[in-house]
Amino acid sequence: MQQELAEAKPVIATYKGEKINLADGWQGAQACSEVPSGEVYCYDSAEEADQALAAIAPAATRGSGSGVTSAKVSGELSPTASGDCSFGWVCLWEHGEFTGRRLQWSAKGTKQLGDWDFRDKASSGCVNRNQGGVSVYDARTGLPDPYMVLGVGYCYKFSTASYPTGGTFNDKADYIKM
Repeated sequence: MQQELAEAKPVIATYKGEKINLADGWQGAQACSEVPSGEVYCYDSAEEADQALAAIAPAATRGSGSGVTSAKVSGELSPTASGDCSFGWVCLWEHGEFTGRRLQWSAKGTKQLGDWDFRDKASSGCVNRNQGGVSVYDARTGLPDPYMVLGVGYCYKFSTASYPTGGTFNDKADYIKM
């Protein structure tokens, strides 16, 4: 796993009509999404991404109406955060208050966050789909990889999620499995 993490594979996204390699930076984009076909699109804002995804990947954004209506964040409900992650998606944010750059996926798989210029940068996340939680891992050399599980229908602030050796999971995510 360490070798896979060290060798960033290009994730090519379409942003403002141009192809960009996310591993080299987001070129000003604030929201990037991998649609079920595997294509990646980036936008200037989360709102712009949500509008475009309704047309690009309507099956991924359809579901139970408003999606998660009572997302749990450190013991508190956070309907705002769940509303910022469309139904059918798993979302990560750069900052702990569900703000900053947003990265999201709808298709299962292992996502190496370094490929997306998001390694050690995730501070909050939501799983807004009917089934299949997400495991968030911190890759360790010669040791088991510490991880936390994000349950379906909940949002999390990584700054309050306990890390096994002390501290929190804030800015420690290296890859996710969904």
